[in-house]
Amino acid sequence: MLHETVISNAINASPLNRGLRGEDWVSDTRNISVVDGTDVILFDFESPGIYQVHVLFDEARGRSAIEKVGAAFRHIFESGAEIVFGMVPIFRRDVKWLARRVGMKFVGTRVTDCGVCELYVLPRETWKRTEQCRF
Repeated sequence: MLHETVISNAINASPLNRGLRGEDWVSDTRNISVVDGTDVILFDFESPGIYQVHVLFDEARGRSAIEKVGAAFRHIFESGAEIVFGMVPIFRRDVKWLARRVGMKFVGTRVTDCGVCELYVLPRETWKRTEQCRF
């Protein structure tokens, strides 16, 4: 299956999708994705050097999830990202745990269309300083 199809399917099937069509996300060449089987990590282009991360895992859990997200972050920072941020719904304790395990820092809460979310960020410099300690 083509990566574009896997990405579109993952976006369209996501229970927290806020009306985004997978085909539209794929058509924006500024977005960056990492696909491993049916596990998808998306980096939405926000502005030059700034990306929002979305983790749409079908299979990965635990250590496997940490390793996949770590590899995806390595890829996005090597591709020129300066900062990556993610919004995690407050009821997704598993995703908040994953965000912290890969080095993201909690910086506050935001009200979104999906309810209250916790905002996590990871600047490139922090990633570079701590990558070898984590993986």
